[in-house]
Amino acid sequence: MGMHRPLMSFFGLILAVAAAAQSADFPVFEPGKYLPNEYKARRQKLMEQMGPGSIGVFFTNPEMVRNNDVDFQFRADSDFLYLTGFDEPDAALILIPGGVRLDGKTVTEVLFCNVADRMSLTWLGYRMGPQNAMKLLGVGHAESNRAFQSTLERVTSLASATKLFTTETLYTRGGTMAQMQTAFNTWRQSSGLQNQSAEGQLSRMREIKSAAEISLLKHAINASVKAHVEAMKATKPEMWEYQVSALVKYVFEVNGCEYAGYPPIVGAGANSTILHYNSNRKQMKAGEIICMDTAGEYRGYSADITRSFPVSGKFSPEQRAIYEIVLAATDAGIAACKPGASRGAVTAAINSAIGEGLVRLGIISAPNQIGQYFMHGWGHGIGLDVHDPWPTGTFQPGMMFTVEPGIYIKEGSPCDPKWWNIGVRIEDNILITETGMENLSASCPRTVAEVERTMAMNSAIAGG
Repeated sequence: MGMHRPLMSFFGLILAVAAAAQSADFPVFEPGKYLPNEYKARRQKLMEQMGPGSIGVFFTNPEMVRNNDVDFQFRADSDFLYLTGFDEPDAALILIPGGVRLDGKTVTEVLFCNVADRMSLTWLGYRMGPQNAMKLLGVGHAESNRAFQSTLERVTSLASATKLFTTETLYTRGGTMAQMQTAFNTWRQSSGLQNQSAEGQLSRMREIKSAAEISLLKHAINASVKAHVEAMKATKPEMWEYQVSALVKYVFEVNGCEYAGYPPIVGAGANSTILHYNSNRKQMKAGEIICMDTAGEYRGYSADITRSFPVSGKFSPEQRAIYEIVLAATDAGIAACKPGASRGAVTAAINSAIGEGLVRLGIISAPNQIGQYFMHGWGHGIGLDVHDPWPTGTFQPGMMFTVEPGIYIKEGSPCDPKWWNIGVRIEDNILITETGMENLSASCPRTVAEVERTMAMNSAIAGG
């Protein structure tokens, strides 16, 4: 049938509508996927910060059209996923810290979602539906998204609120999601409530990972390490970048990841010096180096790992010299990661190692010139977003982020041409612990010897 949305016949539509009132149970294919107590605690913490006399209204991402009647694969808004665990489209959440009476019970939260019925089961697959959402996600009350406008108006009249908390939502051009957002915007303009963003509160909450979140991230990181290892084993001259990209995505999914956390970056030769290159359409040649930045996403949580390695399996003297500087900078930066330390301390350690190394090779004349070849920040938070909220202040146990210095020497740079078209980045995933830090991606080959030894092995996946 292809990856498009078939048109329902009129007769099929009538049958589907007739069956719409019949609910379908939502099968839990992966036990332990949902963490109701965790979601409930997060919502409660946010409501405590919102305070009395407030209402919060949050939407998930809209479905986005790729072309004609083909949609991009849906991925829930990260803040929405953090608060609810709900990963279907057309959903909204209302939080009422003071509580209101709805349907004979006092509720502080209402989730709105698509209903589960025979039509959805036939055409779209399983939907959780309101009743299953309350059971599986621990949400106090759930309704059909068709009731969003009327329930919003009821809640407003009962809550006596003066403040409205929300997050920025993406524009959607049609369907149920657009109807909910239109109703909300109309209501907001006439509500007279003081509008406040909840993004700051949610960012601070997401800085510290719970034990459950750390476990999910470890799964994503371990799957990503396996993918990098297989890519090193499989890479040979004359392969195409897209073949390596396909291999790593295969390994992600074999290890349970639903997605790649971001489009794989597999850049060989000149492409290794492009920070966010992801076209992956070049044929790789002997003597080139690859900068490969790719990782899997597991149950919403994405790793972020980069390794650089030679297409031929052996570093040239020039590639090795640059690689050793980047590795030393990475190690220095990681060593500076500890409870109570600052981002500035990591910056200083990394910049010192890169500056000294490039001066030693004669590529720059003074350490303050490193910006020509190291032009990005050294790291970022990881979690529900591959660039999760950056930890503010000093490092605290439970924070997770990357350390990823790099050196990128483009053709035509003001240095000896022997250094041209060498791009190296090494990126590891760090967890701050009570006593120090843990490099969760350390098992992915890092030293020159480890990389070359791995590349000498045969890949069972790619056939050697």
